[in-house]
Amino acid sequence: MLVKLVDCFANWLKNDQESLKQIGSLPAPPVALLQPIDGKERFKGLRAQKSLSTISPSSDEVRTYFHREEILRYSIPERAFSYTALDGKKSTVAPLRKCSGKPSARVRDHFMLKKNRPPHVTVLCLVRDATARLPGSMGTRADVCTLIRDSQFVVDEISDSQLNQVVSGALDRLHYELDPCVKYDRDRHLWVYLHGEREEEEFESDGTSSRRCKWLDSNLA
Repeated sequence: MLVKLVDCFANWLKNDQESLKQIGSLPAPPVALLQPIDGKERFKGLRAQKSLSTISPSSDEVRTYFHREEILRYSIPERAFSYTALDGKKSTVAPLRKCSGKPSARVRDHFMLKKNRPPHVTVLCLVRDATARLPGSMGTRADVCTLIRDSQFVVDEISDSQLNQVVSGALDRLHYELDPCVKYDRDRHLWVYLHGEREEEEFESDGTSSRRCKWLDSNLA
């Protein structure tokens, strides 16, 4: 038993060091991600149009860098990961865990997602990633839709209305997680990302589970 424990620890340490090495191998963010963003100017006139997009579609350079981060994020799903937001700041997302604590072994079909994606890439994960990349950790639903189109796992053919509907439902579900990563600011009509400055050890072991999922578990036990 002791030998097995030592072997398990050695494997864990090797994988952990490899993950850190991959994260450290990322190049510096492109200059376009290091430009300051004027929050007051960005949200000017937002009250008149609640669904207004306050950011521009990403440049090819920014999207390519995000793809590198995204591949790395889903190659180490058991760890928290830090994306580079549009304002150049690092923003943390929770490890990929489900209610059962076990990652899915198969890809579930979804009209918005590519079939050749990793099995743990879901709509909720991609919407969480998009909100993490919001400049200033806040933005409109339209901003989240703009950023989720950067993902290499989203089909290009999806319409704006379809995307808006999916993102709207996903944001509501994220809001009901045990440890929600977003909240809706009704006064400013903005979604606010809450986990941006977290450290990995601050995430709960099942922090991305829904309150509804926990209720089902307790009532079906």
